[in-house]
Amino acid sequence: MGTGGAQPSMGGSTAKGGTVGAGGTVGTVAGSSNATGGVVGNTGGISAGGASGAATSGGVPGAGAGGVPVPAGGSGGAGTAGAPGKTNKDHCIDGYDPLANDKTMKAGPNMVGNDTAVQPEVLEWMAANKWTGAHVVWHAVRGCSNGSASGLLGPLGLPNICQDYPHLVPTDQTCRSEGDGYQFLLFHRHMREALQQLWPEHKADFAGFPKFPTKKEELPGIWAMTDPTWTPEALEAAAMADNIEQHLDKFPSEGALGYWLQCPVGSQKPSYAPNIPYVGLHFNLHDEWSRGMNAMHGLNNGQVNITNYMFWKLHGWIDVIWDKYRAAKGLNKAGSPEQAKYVQDMRKACYEMDDEIKILQGGKTMPPMLDCPPDVDETGEFHTKVRPILENDSNHCSSCHGPAQTSPYAGLTLGGSISSKCVVERLKAKTSSIGGGQFKIIEPGDPDKSWLYLKASGKSETAGCVSTNPDKPCNTAAMPPGKRTMTDAELEILRKWIADGAKYP
Repeated sequence: MGTGGAQPSMGGSTAKGGTVGAGGTVGTVAGSSNATGGVVGNTGGISAGGASGAATSGGVPGAGAGGVPVPAGGSGGAGTAGAPGKTNKDHCIDGYDPLANDKTMKAGPNMVGNDTAVQPEVLEWMAANKWTGAHVVWHAVRGCSNGSASGLLGPLGLPNICQDYPHLVPTDQTCRSEGDGYQFLLFHRHMREALQQLWPEHKADFAGFPKFPTKKEELPGIWAMTDPTWTPEALEAAAMADNIEQHLDKFPSEGALGYWLQCPVGSQKPSYAPNIPYVGLHFNLHDEWSRGMNAMHGLNNGQVNITNYMFWKLHGWIDVIWDKYRAAKGLNKAGSPEQAKYVQDMRKACYEMDDEIKILQGGKTMPPMLDCPPDVDETGEFHTKVRPILENDSNHCSSCHGPAQTSPYAGLTLGGSISSKCVVERLKAKTSSIGGGQFKIIEPGDPDKSWLYLKASGKSETAGCVSTNPDKPCNTAAMPPGKRTMTDAELEILRKWIADGAKYP
């Protein structure tokens, strides 16, 4: 069920008509009791596909960076079947290419037994790209501190993930902090946007309720038979959510909003947002349309609930509320620090899911994917100003120069699922540059002797590169290949950071 699962077992949520099951916690929704076995939360999922790699043209499957399978002939991530692959595509930066079956797939829910699944093409893609398992892993590592992780991961054969992959375990555990609330919002949005990119003709299927549904006329298709049943407290909270612009004082941060929307019914109101109203809307939405904890595509079956059509409707509604909040707080202005942070945080969510997919593909024998996991608390000139330039959609340097584990071009790491501190350490550690002759990648204090700046600015062509190694001749072409993409303002930010000593985050 919903994000984070019920606390403290991260997996016991309420389902109508259920019975109290092992590992569950008693729910507080009127008329309901715990579903057998409890439920994992529904937060997040994965940008399945991994960071994409070069797919072979002519319909041969390409292996995404990190070994994530790519549909036949697709460009990195999920591409159009049978089309030539596009090299160096990173879906965490560039998004996914639409699938060919987008034109032929049916719209609306897919009835499987008495439940509403997503269409068969989506189910097949989710299975091939380990989405359902990755969703479980994401929740599980947020339950390491309360001991719920191993129970959730038993079916996946990864019961010791907290010990085997400590880099995946965040400080923000389920419903314990506003950081967890913020990550909940990021993860769900990442999943939903990925599906809309893969099947753009079916965006409506992955869009949420425009408002909290209080009557059957506001429900889609098969669900529009009877009015939903809500408690007065839930209706009051839902009205507040739909008019979030008028209640900003109750939610000092996006994380506080995420906590309120995410956490189970009856959760303690956090100290950083003591005035938030009734907690539990997300769980209420799951419970309302659950057709059994053990259902193949049940909304309260945490192992598979992302395969349910209504999962995306209810999480899409949460996205609507989050969008309203960001707009009202002025957080989404183009070019603002807040918007740049949001873009970077969305990418971190994507890369984290990619790592979880890699682990599922390799099982317990898979080594940790990162030696420098992302750090959401980093600040400083490089982290807040330089790195967003290296990872933005115009330059996307990090799509070729990602973490070392994904074999970055020329051995140069400029971004990806890695901390800013590690990016700077690796830049400074290089005493020589491939194709840069006598120049270091970074010469703190001197941009005109720093190959990174010279290449990005196009000044490398006239910098006087001299190579004494025939195996490493000078390559003075600007980067990205063929043209300079950084604006004068962006180059000045990079130049100034280096001139000021290339300080660490």
